[in-house]
Amino acid sequence: MPFSKKILWGENGVIRKLNLAPSSRQEELKLRSKMLQLHQKLGLLNVGLMSAQMYLGSDMYNGNRSNSNTTGHRYLGYTTFSIYMTTAGLQLFAPPAFKYSKGYSSIKVHRYLSYIHFAGMVLTPISGYYVANKPNSASMRPDDIHKSIAAITFTSYTLAFLMTLLP
Repeated sequence: MPFSKKILWGENGVIRKLNLAPSSRQEELKLRSKMLQLHQKLGLLNVGLMSAQMYLGSDMYNGNRSNSNTTGHRYLGYTTFSIYMTTAGLQLFAPPAFKYSKGYSSIKVHRYLSYIHFAGMVLTPISGYYVANKPNSASMRPDDIHKSIAAITFTSYTLAFLMTLLP
């Protein structure tokens, strides 16, 4: 069982100590299935939202900084971030699997990519704040940094989503 699951769902895990766990292992597995299906559906929605976000950001980067573009990019970012964190929470708080395999699997690659896109989802709004408030900083190019973080985040997120489609 991964460390994060042990903390929450282990024999002395937080969820068990707070009596929030379902009454049987079978019910836990049903809950896990529902949570991970919703995790996948929201993940697909977020791929679409992130695509739109990348399009608007690229348009702004290329000089179209109209008020509607800037406002749309900002609010779409809030929406994308909120759904992303909800999706991450569904996976994090889902009950543990029946068994965890050793070796390579597409889901393990999905999990490793999640570390990259999670860091990116934290750094993207921070760098976006700097772009909005210090667009002409001489010490660094906030636009380039924000664009690079967003591209890495989007790529790792999309790859992680595609990994769920593999066996």
